[in-house]
Amino acid sequence: MPASDIIRVRRFFERGVYFIGQGSYPEACTNFKDALQINPNFLPARTHMALALAHQHKYVDAIKLLEEGRKQVPLRDDQLVEVLSLLGNICLIRQDYRAAVYYLKAARKIDPVNAKLRLMLSTCYCKSGQFAEGLDLLLESAKAHG
Repeated sequence: MPASDIIRVRRFFERGVYFIGQGSYPEACTNFKDALQINPNFLPARTHMALALAHQHKYVDAIKLLEEGRKQVPLRDDQLVEVLSLLGNICLIRQDYRAAVYYLKAARKIDPVNAKLRLMLSTCYCKSGQFAEGLDLLLESAKAHG
């Protein structure tokens, strides 16, 4: 990719981040979309755009965007955990606990000691009525920090 394209992607991305900070989510999405048109594999633009979409209650669009990115390019483990965690969070907000559990369990397979993932998964279990599983994770968390 030419240096000029890298600079343009960065500018669009930084503008998008600025607009998120201002609470102007449609403008943020426009800038992230422009960055992704130049470089569809630029994960920060994809994850930030998903956040901006979620702030607009466009959860299905956010999930679709992240799923496309997850399948488009091989991700490092830390990137995959970030994407799966974000997907889990969005599903949790939508109250789609089954999908949230799916994504968060996949993230925990990659990063089993991540306390944040353990807590989010515990929350999903409890909200979906699976209290025993949720409590088990909370106890596991307490043992890890005790």
